Amino acid sequence: MTHLKRVSYRPQQLRRLLLAWMLGVSCVCLLNACTGVRRVVPAPLVFEEQSQKILAIAPLGTPKAEAIQKLTDAGISGEFASSPSIYYCDLWEQENGNRWHMNVALLFNEQGELYKTRPAQADVTWQSAEEAAESEQAVGQATEQVLQ
Repeated sequence: MTHLKRVSYRPQQLRRLLLAWMLGVSCVCLLNACTGVRRVVPAPLVFEEQSQKILAIAPLGTPKAEAIQKLTDAGISGEFASSPSIYYCDLWEQENGNRWHMNVALLFNEQGELYKTRPAQADVTWQSAEEAAESEQAVGQATEQVLQ
């Protein structure tokens, strides 16, 4: 069995260790403050509202490269996953420095034009057929309002 050896430090060594530890903690705190690290929080908007904001920046029919550039300029970052026709909007950097987690996927057709948005993450809930039809109708109405 291995026994731990007791180490004793002189007061001067203890002061140096404490000073080094305090300097390290201070550097980490200063670095954190200077880089402006902020937490990512869920967007305070539901999917329909997020989708409307995104479509106001890059309307339906916008070519893929142009849509991504407009979103990037507006502070919205994302990425293509397994398909080059689906772009997942991940973060929206706000002017006040807050970072919102987004839940919008942009769908591009064969011509490379934005034709639809959908939730990026599935919301798994139990619905009756009637509730599902009402939800679908509400999304359709919201999309029509955005297009007008």
